[in-house]
Amino acid sequence: MYRDDPLDDEEELRALLGDDPVDALAAGGAVEGRSPLEAALDVLRVLQGWVDDAAAARWFVQAQRRLDGEAPVAALVRGAFDEVEDAARAWAAAQG
Repeated sequence: MYRDDPLDDEEELRALLGDDPVDALAAGGAVEGRSPLEAALDVLRVLQGWVDDAAAARWFVQAQRRLDGEAPVAALVRGAFDEVEDAARAWAAAQG
């Protein structure tokens, strides 16, 4: 798991992204035992190593070229975890 209390992680994501995107992530179906919410938290941790929280939050909800114009939240909901993680790493690396 991520921390001792996964609810704290979800609350952190809600504080950054808002309720609607996190509700969509929470409602998404699991892929190989991993939920979109868990994948989003993993991506957030990657981004937090490179950019501030406001930039990370914007990245999650804006259309991304590396995701064929789809927002990362939408891509995670449909189960494109690897694609979103790759896009996040590439974007974060380009910020440094």
